[in-house]
Amino acid sequence: MEQIRVRTRSPQCLEDITRQVNEAVRRSGVEEGICHLFVPHTTAGLVI
Repeated sequence: MEQIRVRTRSPQCLEDITRQVNEAVRRSGVEEGICHLFVPHTTAGLVI
């Protein structure tokens, strides 16, 4: 499991984490399967 931490520049913003997710998947060596993303913060969301 790998964590991606994001520091936002303002209270309301969108951050593109595509590059970080792609790099994490590449480093894992997995070629097929599911990449599960989880956001534990109560006021954060994830758009796919």
